[in-house]
Amino acid sequence: MINTTSLASSAQKSSHRAKGEPLAMRLEPSCSRLDCSKQVVTSFEQRDFCFDHFCARCYELLERSDRGGVLAVSSQEFHDEMLALDECAKRALEISLSLPLNNLDRARLLDILLWTGDLTSTLLRRRTAPPEILETKGKAIGRR
Repeated sequence: MINTTSLASSAQKSSHRAKGEPLAMRLEPSCSRLDCSKQVVTSFEQRDFCFDHFCARCYELLERSDRGGVLAVSSQEFHDEMLALDECAKRALEISLSLPLNNLDRARLLDILLWTGDLTSTLLRRRTAPPEILETKGKAIGRR
């Protein structure tokens, strides 16, 4: 005789997986962006990202920092921006050293690393430069 309670229990357990999907694949963490089921490659700004979304988030941060062109109002905002740029560079380096990447993906990470380095140097120069230098050279510093 067939045990119907064990069949029902087995059916409930298997209903959480797609047909033919191994259990191990389901347990891998996925990207924190909506509608993305790609595997996580790093955690950045306390969120888990796949490779493509990590790069996209870094470019959002870099563009915002580069476009800002003006120093952060408070020391805390400046400190937070510098920490975010530093974390971005560190995570890009971690990924480049830990994953097998094609040349295009390596180039994306290198671009992120170089851009964060440029922005960090520019922001530090602006923060420590005398106000009269910033007024005369404001358009030249940090503009691409």
